[in-house]
Amino acid sequence: MKLQLSDVLSILALIASLFSIWIQDRGVRKQLLVANVSEYTKRYQEIILNLPKSVIFDDFNLESLDGEERDKILRYMWIYFDLCYEEFSIYYDLRLINKTLWRRWKSGMASSFDRPAFQQSWYLISNNTSYPQPFVNFINSLIKKQKFINEDSLRKISKN
Repeated sequence: MKLQLSDVLSILALIASLFSIWIQDRGVRKQLLVANVSEYTKRYQEIILNLPKSVIFDDFNLESLDGEERDKILRYMWIYFDLCYEEFSIYYDLRLINKTLWRRWKSGMASSFDRPAFQQSWYLISNNTSYPQPFVNFINSLIKKQKFINEDSLRKISKN
């Protein structure tokens, strides 16, 4: 069987079309990734903007705050922890992001969880939620040096 010139041209056109579709698909995937990362960044910024500056200080003490301020901090911390869980799940469960992006997100989480405000809030919230155990283990592994003021006091707060 001998190929006609029109057959060869058709095959080349098909190959060129498939290559073009592949290139476009890569571009669309990249655009979607950028859009999703931008959305996560926007959500993170919204959370941080609603937390008081005191959450970054080493002498932060959740139990010393009045009920309304403490509730606001805990509400936004809970939202932050949910965001961390989504990012954890996107990497470990769904495999939708690469290691480079995951390392950046993980580094940011490690920095946050090095602060007493995040540790104290995690202690309260994680005892009142049902995050999957792999995520709980992951967050607990990020907390290198606990800076709680007093766990007994935090337990009292959680009962209020």
